[in-house]
Amino acid sequence: MTSKSRIALALAAIVLMPATQAVSADYNPPIYVDQAPDYQPVEVGSGWYLRGDIGYAFNKPYDFSETPAGVVTDVSALSGSIGMGYHFNDYLRGELNFGLLPTSKYDNKYVTTCEGTETTTVTDNISGTITSQVSGPSTRACDGSDYTRNKAYDVMASAFVDLGTYVGFTPYVGGGVGLAYSTYTLAQSARNCQDDTVTTVGGGNTTTTSFSCFDSSVYEGTITRERQYNLAYMLGAGFAYQVSKNVAVDLGYEFVSVPSLKYATIDGSGTPSIHKGIDYHQVKVGLRYDLW
Repeated sequence: MTSKSRIALALAAIVLMPATQAVSADYNPPIYVDQAPDYQPVEVGSGWYLRGDIGYAFNKPYDFSETPAGVVTDVSALSGSIGMGYHFNDYLRGELNFGLLPTSKYDNKYVTTCEGTETTTVTDNISGTITSQVSGPSTRACDGSDYTRNKAYDVMASAFVDLGTYVGFTPYVGGGVGLAYSTYTLAQSARNCQDDTVTTVGGGNTTTTSFSCFDSSVYEGTITRERQYNLAYMLGAGFAYQVSKNVAVDLGYEFVSVPSLKYATIDGSGTPSIHKGIDYHQVKVGLRYDLW
């Protein structure tokens, strides 16, 4: 290669060097940053709801058909329950409720006899000495009473089918089974014996007649109590109306039965007796609160 060619190549290299450095300096490779995933809130209570109800039994849960005149009955036809439920989907939901069933009381008061000891003492009014004294068993009229008390509670697991929503109203049908806990008390032949003293004056003497009741245990009568656990079941229908995002009003009808439950009444002869099985029809109104 001639010297002239070498000089030309050197000059070309010198000319091209700044351009190459400028291109290299101006080039910035792109920076890639992964995008953060969108925030997804966790729904803690999704599908769950709480509820509370008050019911009224419009037929008589206990048998009053043979209650005699004079027997005071006190019947609470009200019932109440609290519980929670879960929406499995838009049409099926389940519930677990604890409830107080209607209660009843019977009270019967009458006149009977009480046993005791009667003592008659005759005292001379002038000398103050006892001229005669007679003592022995006797009977007196006194107040008697019988009464009964009935209470019951239940735990009910139920399933309901919602039949769609129309203008804000959601009709439903359902049923359930559960366990009823009940108690009854039957008190019979209790008597209210009272000591008594009568004094008369005549013929120069004072006559005092005293009646002393026997020991109080004689007049307590008999008291029978029993606690029971029995199968209960329910059939119902109604509708719910959504008043806000989380709150719905529930109005429904229920048929409730506890076939083996024992309860105490006072029958047509005025005698306390035990019966078996209750069922009743009730209307219920309540609130549901969705936990979401």
